Amino acid sequence: MRHRTFRTAILGGVALLWGTFGASASLVSQNVTFTFNVVDADTLRLTLDGVLDATGNWAPVKFLDAFDVRNVGSFSAASAAYLGNSQFVGGVPGKQVTGAGVGCANGGGASACFNWTPNLTLTNHMVFNIDFTPSGDGLDFSNPHLKVAFFTNNSDSKKTGDLLSANFAPDQIASVPEPSTWAMMILGFAGLGFMAYRQKNKPSFRRV
Repeated sequence: MRHRTFRTAILGGVALLWGTFGASASLVSQNVTFTFNVVDADTLRLTLDGVLDATGNWAPVKFLDAFDVRNVGSFSAASAAYLGNSQFVGGVPGKQVTGAGVGCANGGGASACFNWTPNLTLTNHMVFNIDFTPSGDGLDFSNPHLKVAFFTNNSDSKKTGDLLSANFAPDQIASVPEPSTWAMMILGFAGLGFMAYRQKNKPSFRRV
């Protein structure tokens, strides 16, 4: 009985940990950190950190014109919401951002491009929820590709600096504990579960 209880506590600890840490992948370019998190089966969250402290050819940027996402499987539609001001845009399917102009002017195959009108004023922490409508073989968030178009001035007629254009590969998984940390946390949760079980089943004594 004790072995079964301890096993149950271990499994409970594992389940809690898996629920706490979602899939996440990050990369840093010119001092800006881009992070994709899987929110649910059809939603990606894109986070930009440190844009106002950008270096290189992004150093002067002040506005976000557009970004596009591809390599996410099959979908028929997409939309994005900027959580900073609840601004919402529909994705333009089969399009990507362009280095020579504005908005979503390049053909892009199985991509979705999000053109923000008016342009978004950059801050050092920006969060976007991107929802996809799956189709065909369905969605696959294991290796998304991102391109971004920043502006220096709100009236610019083409992007400033690089477009990023990078894959968020599986080997860039971030915010996941090391194996030793996993072991310690699982044992910790298991211990809490076992203590709770013993407390619940502790015999009570009455004075006679």
